[in-house]
Amino acid sequence: MTFNYTRIALAAIFGIATLKAHATTLDSRNNPFNEYSWVTTHNSYEKINQNLKEMPSQLNDGVRGFMLDLYVENTNPRPEERIKVCHKQLACYGPLSNHLKTEFLPFLQRNPSEVVTLFLETYVNREHLQEVFNTLPELASVSFDPANFAADRWPTLNQMAARDNRLILLADKREVAGDYWVQGKKITVMFDQDWIVQNKWDTLGNVASSIESTHDWSCPTRWSGLPLNTEKVAASTGKQWKRLFLMNQFHPGTSTVFDSASYDNNLTYLKRRQDNCGVAPNYVGINNYKSGEAERYTAALNNGGIFLHEGRNASRSQDIVCVIPVSTGVVNRKANGCENDEARSMSLSGVASGTRIQLFDSGSGNTQDDHITIDVKRNIGIGERVVIPSFESDASTSDYQAVYNRNNGLDGKTSRIVISRTPTDFSDASVAFYEGTHASQNLDCVIPFSSSYNMKMKSNSFGCSNDEIQSARILKAKAGTSFTLTGHPQGDFSEGRTTVEVLRDITLPVVIPSFNSSYSNSDVKVTNYTRAVGGKISFAYINGAR
Repeated sequence: MTFNYTRIALAAIFGIATLKAHATTLDSRNNPFNEYSWVTTHNSYEKINQNLKEMPSQLNDGVRGFMLDLYVENTNPRPEERIKVCHKQLACYGPLSNHLKTEFLPFLQRNPSEVVTLFLETYVNREHLQEVFNTLPELASVSFDPANFAADRWPTLNQMAARDNRLILLADKREVAGDYWVQGKKITVMFDQDWIVQNKWDTLGNVASSIESTHDWSCPTRWSGLPLNTEKVAASTGKQWKRLFLMNQFHPGTSTVFDSASYDNNLTYLKRRQDNCGVAPNYVGINNYKSGEAERYTAALNNGGIFLHEGRNASRSQDIVCVIPVSTGVVNRKANGCENDEARSMSLSGVASGTRIQLFDSGSGNTQDDHITIDVKRNIGIGERVVIPSFESDASTSDYQAVYNRNNGLDGKTSRIVISRTPTDFSDASVAFYEGTHASQNLDCVIPFSSSYNMKMKSNSFGCSNDEIQSARILKAKAGTSFTLTGHPQGDFSEGRTTVEVLRDITLPVVIPSFNSSYSNSDVKVTNYTRAVGGKISFAYINGAR
């Protein structure tokens, strides 16, 4: 999938301060249509299975795929009303023509950039459908016609909008599919097996269940002759386009809000089904679309996301805590469905180089407690999955760099998440001080190292303690900077002092194991003057730079 890194970088720079999940927001409309994913409702017309929402409300909420069952009512004296939208003829919900004329067409007219797909399960013949279309010539003005676009790939959303080809009609019978002519204009109905693949719709069981073990998350194909990994559309279409994938994730008989929220539309089980299918879905067919996390799931498929996992190593056998959109600011955990103190690892998909992700034990972001900074070092594609296995270790790979400031553990204890951009200078230079030697025991404080200032340990804004510090980790520092620690509360040198000089740019943590002796290496020169100061430090002279 193509990923617009420039756009996401700009969004990160100018992003809002508090993040919320937006299901249908797209970072780019210039990708081929097969690179997008849409929430799709099963039996869309039955509001009892869709959070009591009628189809116009579903459209306004971001649903872009609709499954409609069509039956014929031969006794109706009005030909244009003979096709009814019904559920097995047990309950009917009005003529198809009314839904098209009063719901779908007005929405498309009001929203000239939106694309809608109708999946038609047809118990009607071609003549019946022609009679309906004869009364809706305006349908031709928005009907999607593959013949209007190049053969090598699907058009982009912007190209579809420019041609006003924004209503995709897919039918389940070849004899119903084809071109329909109304007042000299064409309405195209595509045969679904030529253009898409889909998994079998009934593996979750016919009726909703509150027991997870009754759900089968396997992913057999619906059509035996069309494996889910079938790449291209049928040769008879004359196109080289990639097939679209409809991922069915519903109970065909009954549904409940509890079951939909807890299992069917839960982020963990949507991803589990996707993993079993081996293909990312373009359409996610569900019941009760407002329950669960289908909107967040499709948003991540479209724009990329930061996935937090309950287990270490982003284990697929444990729950996904939440997925976060990649925009700058303090993450609104509640709006994004992120439970407090649950995440132990992370995976990244569609995250741009230069993205910084910080996780804190403290809900206020206090750096005296555990926290980790993760800097993304390359553009990670939406189709990739880069794993940060734990929040309790430093790491530097070709994908990312992680710097962990330890106090008493961060896995399963994250309470605050901040997304920003990685500075290109040393404005984020910092030093972490510890109560024990070799950066052991408790984290005492973290101070900025990007400017020059003096600091009393008894009173400072960083939370540093008097007579506690025995070692440090230089997290990031510019060559030529230094700091001096003294035992005297006013900075006098009479009670001992140690100076640490940075000899080269430091971008990965360097440990100063003790302030009681002198030594030098390629990173730093440490000079202790006459008296040990470890555990007795009361004043600091900071000579930092950015």
